[in-house]
This record gives sequence, C-alpha cells and structure tokens, in this order.
Amino acid sequence: MDLSAISDNIQALKKRTEAPFFMAVVKGNAYGHGLVEVARTAVKAGADWLGTAQLSEAIALRQAGITVPILSWLYLASQTSATIREALENDIDVSLGSVGQLEVLAGIAKRLGRPAVVHLELDSGLSRGGARKEDWAELVAQARQAELAGNLRVRGIWTHLAWADVPAHPGNITAVAEFEDAVREAHQAGLAPELRHVSSSANILDRPEFHFDMVRAGLAIYGLAPADHLDPADFGLRPALSVTAPLVMLKKVPAGTGVSYEHQAITYEPRYLGLIPLGYADGIPKGISGRSVVNIGGRTVPVIGKVCMDQFMVDLGPDASGIDVGDTAVLFGDPACGAASADDWGAAIGSHGDEIINRIAPRLPRAYATTAYRCPDYQEPAAAGPGNVA
Repeated sequence: MDLSAISDNIQALKKRTEAPFFMAVVKGNAYGHGLVEVARTAVKAGADWLGTAQLSEAIALRQAGITVPILSWLYLASQTSATIREALENDIDVSLGSVGQLEVLAGIAKRLGRPAVVHLELDSGLSRGGARKEDWAELVAQARQAELAGNLRVRGIWTHLAWADVPAHPGNITAVAEFEDAVREAHQAGLAPELRHVSSSANILDRPEFHFDMVRAGLAIYGLAPADHLDPADFGLRPALSVTAPLVMLKKVPAGTGVSYEHQAITYEPRYLGLIPLGYADGIPKGISGRSVVNIGGRTVPVIGKVCMDQFMVDLGPDASGIDVGDTAVLFGDPACGAASADDWGAAIGSHGDEIINRIAPRLPRAYATTAYRCPDYQEPAAAGPGNVA
C-alpha cells in the first residue's frame, strides 16, 4: 500500500473542485487498502470528511482517534439501536432516507438527550437507499418536526447518481434537477442544510457543475478508473495498491502437458511453468485464467490453467533464464512500472478494478509505505509465441 499515492491522489482531486468540502470514502476497509491507515493519510492530505457504509467502520475510526466529521449511510435501524446510539455518542453523522428510519433515530436521540445529526438522502433514480421524490415531502416535514423537538439536526442533503460512472448520460441531468427541487422543498419545510452533495469520483473529474458543497471521492483516491472512459493517469492519479507474491516453484514440462484442474490449458511445446502461492481464497478471481498476466523480473507472463484455492500457475515460456524461485511476481499494481493494473484484471473478468481490489482477502499481509513506490527495472516483453491455449 503506497500511502503517498493516496495523499497525492487526494491533492490532485482537490485541485479539480471548488466545492468547499472534500469527503474521502473509506468504506469496505478503504476499498481493501486498510481503514485506519488510509483514513489518517486522507485527513493529513486535506480530506475534510470521511465516508463509510457501515456504522461499525465509522466507530472504529473514532476509536482510532480520528476526529474529522464522518458520514455513515447503511444500517438497519430497527435492529441496531445500540450501534446507532454508539455512533451518535461518537459524533457520527448518519444518512436518513425514510420516515421509519427517522422515527427510530429520533427515539434513540431523545433517550440519549442529544440530536441525531443526519443527511437526508434522495433516491434520484438508483432505487436503493433514500426517499423517492413522492415520499420526500413527508420526510422533510417529519424531519423539521424532529428538529423542533430537539431530536434531529439536518446537516446535509445528498443523492447518488444512477449513472455516476457515465457522466455524460442524460439521466444525470434529470437526477440533479430532481435533487435541486428536493433541496428547495426542504428549505420550504423550514430546514437549513449546510451541505448538498451529489458527486462521486467520476463526477469530480468530469462534471464540475455537480460539485455543490461537497464531493465524495471513492475509487479515484485509490488511483483506479471511476469510469471506463477516464484514465487515472490523465488526471495525475496512480494506483496505491500492488499485490505481489514469491515464485515458489519452477518446472519444465513437455508439449501436451495439461495444466491445473480439468486441463483447460494444454502446452503445445515444451514450456516452463511457475507456481504462485495465491488463489481464490486470497481473492484471486477464477476468471483470470488465460485472460490476465503477471510481471516477474520485468517479464510479462500469462496466467495458465484454472486458478486453485491457494495457488495458480503462470506460463514462463520456452526459456525461463533470468527467473528463479523466490523472485517476486507482481500480480497487479502501477502500469507505469510495467505491471497490469487492477482495472486490467477487472476487464479480464468482465468487471472493473474496484471489484478486484475489494476481493483481496484479510489473510494477505498488508505492508504500508509512506514514500512513493519505485519501479524496478522493466523490459518490454517479447512477442507472444504460439505455446498455449486456455
């Protein structure tokens, strides 16, 4: 984990917005990078807010001594009152998207003797969290009553765009117009929210008119593409995560050798195979077989055969000179260093890099660096030969 990349990415993103506030989203253990480590780095780099999906993550940040404002947005109110109470006691803002949630929050806040600080969420077309526009008037009216009773404080209004990763989609214009109507309706009900926020990573890079009072940067702070048409390198962003493993075995096999389960790959000439001690129990997707590559000693070599639970094989070609057991294989990392990117791996399985980085299992040890990663010597790979099929 290159924490300097996190810091540099945040500073690059902040330069692209005039919004007064910047939220670094650290949900999902900071997209697999490490919740507390990334949060501390983000705050030091200038993040004004942190965002988590789960209340437990937000509470963990407070327990780690992090004091900046935190918004958490995913909880089942009726079954987590103790956790909600703990969140409110720790000055954690929570999202509110239904009258049912409001009633539970207001009740907990009343017993606690302090208002719950909330951000009202509008469902502008994503059809997951938040209130639909036909339910919005009741929600803001009830929120105002709870404010007058001293049980609630509405700090923000927010939404998440259904086409957030396709910034030019016309649905975004419609959704933002609905959002602006919802804000006006909230004001008419007597609410005075300080923060309006809509933009996630792709919109930070591509739609400055959506930035409002705060932007929420997720995938981009980790250096990955938040949309298919956006190349992180074009915006000065670089990946913060590299996954490496030692080459634990090297063997030469003859032509006609089946490789891994079901022999879905067969050598058509003598080849050297290398064994990598990571598998799907570590978050390596089975779908990369024959579709992705790793970098060993400056050489790009393909994954061959089915990925196993704890290991997979790579095709080192007919000549493995210069490669030895113990050499480091870079599964994915910074393309500037000749490695495949997490986005490359995501594309190989018909997905995106965010799925890849979030798959990485807890059993893999994390190592953190605070200075920029230095690329090893890299040589352009030789043209691929006819050796294998998968």
